Parts: sequence; C-alpha cells; structure tokens
Amino acid sequence: MSLRDQKAFLSNIHPFEVLDEKQMDKCINHMDIAYYPKDSTLINPENIPNYFFIIIKGIVHEYKDEELVMNYHHEDSFDANSLIYGESKSTFKVYEDLICYELEKKIFLELIEENSEFKNFFLNNLVNKIQTLKNKEYTSELSSFMISRVEDTLIHEACIVEKNTKLTDAIAKSIEYKTSTIIVKKDNEYGIITDSLLKMKVLLEGRDLNVLVEDIAIFPLLTVHNDDYLFEALTLLIKKGIKRVGVTNSSNELIGILEQLDVLSHFANHTYVVDTQIKKAKTIEELKLASSDLINIIRTLNAKGVKVNHISNLIGQLNTKVYKKLYQLIVPPELQKNACFIVMGSEGRNEQIVKTDQDNALVIKDGIEVEQYRPYMQKMTETLINFGYPRCEGNIMVSNPFWCKNVKDYQNETARWIEAPDMQNYMDLAIFFDSFAVAGDKDLLINLKDNLFNKLHDKDVFMAYFAKATLTFDTPTTVASFMTKTHNIDIKKVGIFPIVQGIRSLALREKIRETTTVKRIKILQDKKILENDMANELIEAFDVLCTLRLKAQLEQILNKQKINNEVDTHSLGKIERDLLKDSLKIVIAFKKFIVYTFKIDKIS
Repeated sequence: MSLRDQKAFLSNIHPFEVLDEKQMDKCINHMDIAYYPKDSTLINPENIPNYFFIIIKGIVHEYKDEELVMNYHHEDSFDANSLIYGESKSTFKVYEDLICYELEKKIFLELIEENSEFKNFFLNNLVNKIQTLKNKEYTSELSSFMISRVEDTLIHEACIVEKNTKLTDAIAKSIEYKTSTIIVKKDNEYGIITDSLLKMKVLLEGRDLNVLVEDIAIFPLLTVHNDDYLFEALTLLIKKGIKRVGVTNSSNELIGILEQLDVLSHFANHTYVVDTQIKKAKTIEELKLASSDLINIIRTLNAKGVKVNHISNLIGQLNTKVYKKLYQLIVPPELQKNACFIVMGSEGRNEQIVKTDQDNALVIKDGIEVEQYRPYMQKMTETLINFGYPRCEGNIMVSNPFWCKNVKDYQNETARWIEAPDMQNYMDLAIFFDSFAVAGDKDLLINLKDNLFNKLHDKDVFMAYFAKATLTFDTPTTVASFMTKTHNIDIKKVGIFPIVQGIRSLALREKIRETTTVKRIKILQDKKILENDMANELIEAFDVLCTLRLKAQLEQILNKQKINNEVDTHSLGKIERDLLKDSLKIVIAFKKFIVYTFKIDKIS
C-alpha cells in the first residue's frame, strides 16, 4: 500500500483525520503491516502489546471474563486503553485471519500529547465518545435548528411595571417601549397583559382603565432560559398555544421577551402553519388536511439535523392537538366532560414520530353509561385510520370495549394485572402506565394512576417479573456478526425496547408520573436511582437508536414500503456502525443493572 493509500485509509478512520500533515506523516512512518492467523491472542491481562492495532482485513473478538463483548473488523482500531494505562482487563483474540497496521506505542502516546482532539477521543468516557462520533456524522447536516440558543435570536426589552400600577399608566409605558405586551411584577413572580387580554378583561367587561394591573394580568408568566435551545422554546410555544414567553438568565432574572414570530422567522418552517390549521379546523376533513402535513415537517426537521427527541416532542404536541380536536368534533359536548381520552404506549411516551400504529383508550366516570360512547369511539378509530394512523395489530384502540370503560372497571383490571400476572397482563400494564391524557377530564387518569401506585406497595416479586420483560429480546454483543449474516435488524427489539422497559420498570417502582423515557431517566438520575454516568449513557444510546430507526422509517416511506423497526445494517456508514456498536454495549450493561436491581436472577 502506497503512502498516499495509507493516508487515505487513515483519514477515513476517526480520530486520525484530526492529525495535521506532520503528525500524519509521523504516524505513517512508524506504522507497519502485520499478519496474525486465526486464534492468535493479541492482548490479554498478562500480555500488554507495544502497538496500537488498526484492522485492514479480518476480525478480532474482545472477551471479558470469557464473555464476548465486542467485535472488531475492517477500519476498526484497538486497544488505546492498554497502551495509555498499561493494563488490560480484556483478551483480544483473532477470529478470522488478520491483516492490520501496527502503530508503535511510543508514537501513539506522543500523538496523544501533541493533538488535543486526538487525545480527547481516547480519554473521553463513552458518553463523550458517542457525542463526538455523532457530531462528526451529522456535522454536514447541522443547522441553526440544532445549535441555536434563545440568546441567538431577537429578545425584546420587557415593559415591566409593579403590581400596584394603574392600567392607564402601564399602557402609557408600553407605548414608550413600542410594545403591546405589559409584564407585571408581583413579589417574586411575573405576570403578563396582552392586547387580547385587554379586549376580553377590560373592553368587553367595561372595566375602569384605572384598575390595578395585578387584577388583569395572568400569572405566572411562562419563561425559558437564555441558554435553552431555541427549538425547545418553539416547542413550548406550540404546546401552550401562546405567542410569547419571558426569557430569564442564570440568576433567574427576567431579561426580556421572546416573540413567536421571531422564533418562526429564525426557523422558517411549516410547523406554525400546521398548528394554526389544527386550531382552526371546524370539520374532520379540515383536520385531516392539517394532519397530513406532519410527515413533511418530520422530513424537514430530520434533514436539517434536528435531534430526534426534539422532533418527537414537537410532533407529539401536534398529534395531541389532532386527537383533542378530533375528540371535540366527534363526541357530543355533554359527553366530553364525563370521560378522558388517553393515548398509550409510544404515543403516551411522546416517542412515536412516524405514524406506526394507534394505542388509545377512554376512561369514563363511574355512574355514566358506557354504551352511549361506543359509536363515537368506533368513529374515532375509523377516522384516525383514515388520517393515516394505522390500526393497532393488538387491537389496543378505543373502539375495543376492553379499552373503553368506567373508572371502577379499570381499577378492577389493574388489580387483575397485578394479582394474576402473565405476559399479556404485563404488556397491558406497561401500555397503560405510559398513558397520557389528551382530552376530557384529565383527573380521571390521574386518580387511576394513584390507585395503581397504591396497589404496587410491597409487590417486589411482581416488579421483578415486570422488569424481566427487559430481557425479552437478545441484544447482539457484536455488530459485525449481524452485519455480515443479515441485512436487517429490528432495532426496537435489540436496543430501544430494553431501555424503554427497564426505565419504565424503575419509574413504576418509584411512582414517577412522567411518561417520556428521557425525562424518566433524568428524574431517576436526580433521585440517585441511576448513577450519572449510566443515565447519560442511556440518553445518548437511546438517541442514537431512535435516530437510526427514524432514518430507516423515512427511507421506507420514500420507497413506499411498509413501515417497521428494521434497519438495513449494510446501509450504515462506518461512524453509524460505531455509534450502534457503542449504544448496544450500553444496552447490555443496562440489562445487567436491571437484573441486579430487581433481583431477576432470584425468580424462575
């Protein structure tokens, strides 16, 4: 291989591309090609090598305590840790005849000292390594969507008045500030007066303009921090259906007002148009037209490099508005207030981006006749199918009488799930636990979950069986093996589901009401149930796995294929494969944590 070929080869392997020309030449001049036959042992705890290995051809397996933990092949490298720390807890063995580059230990360590980026890659923990790889993979796609902060856009100076200010004086001050928004300071909190509020509470009610502002203002003023991602601010505006929020600094001081129009002009996307269409829809057909644009928003945001959790959050908010409006259009007003329409499963967790199926139910007040809701719920299911939300293969839909009943019947059902556990009951409980109230009387669901938590007191054996579902599907210990033997893997089964179910089990045990997996992880981290490193690793791995699934699903839509959770591993680039490999390593470690935490090895 010529020097030019060697440079080209190394430049494709992260992090060697960060070396400058002089460092790259130094690397190549102290690198030789070596051959090792199958079954050769390259590294073990008793034998630390004097080389850093970069594979040209062949496969190497890494074992820890005789368990296969990693698979290395073309363009993979190892083992920096044994060179840096002078020890190895693993054994590296040639699985398929190996041709590789050997970089001298002395030179490898010199390069680490000479180049901080090179050094950081090898010395960073797994979370930072994944973040580095993700940044490299998606840098070409990054845009203001992903990296802009609130402080990067226009923040308007706030017109602030004290609570005992007369309304006429406050309006005069707002004119000086050239704003229609008045911020009212009341003790340690802020409220807001807008033009629409003046129309409703002053003009229409014929109130005296000398009224004090605290009697008019809405408290509290919703706020974002100046260093929050701008996309998160947009999601809040969409979720709450408001036009402005306050902006606070690190000291929690109000420093200005963020207007919806400024955020939208910064992003210039179609989200606000769809949100407005949903709000204004007066017929089912108008609502269908609005919801049909969601896939275009998903494509646009994904193409611009927006993080998958931001996309799911925004799309989840829009989907919720579609469900709520549809409920209002179909169910008579006198029936709406006596029931609660809920979404469950991935929709309840706000993690279904592409429409794959619908999981929903209706909780009806005790004493209210259930049968009168049946025809409307049948229409809900049929309409959602018409909107493009596929029928649930497990029939977990509001049109199914099992998922449309009184509070008392649900209480009896949750008791049966716990007292007579089997796989179906575990699944039903898991789906229900992830439920989120969309429309109607939300207290019905809140009270049902309270009842569920009370029933789980001293149910350690049940929780062990519930958590055992985390182990339902095998997670590959190597990536190369399934990349060479099969084109497709079900990324939900091997990676996403174990994280979701494991975290769901911990959340259920800790009586955590939050449904979103990432937010559950953060709460568990705050409660010291999860160590910081594990929590951060799980969040990064979950993001990688969901990103790869979304990318595959959008490709399936483009090719007019049936949407599923399969990822074509042959289509993955080198960095994506490394991200997947590191993410699955985290999943495997998390499974072991769940086994230990719930003492799953003690049950049959």
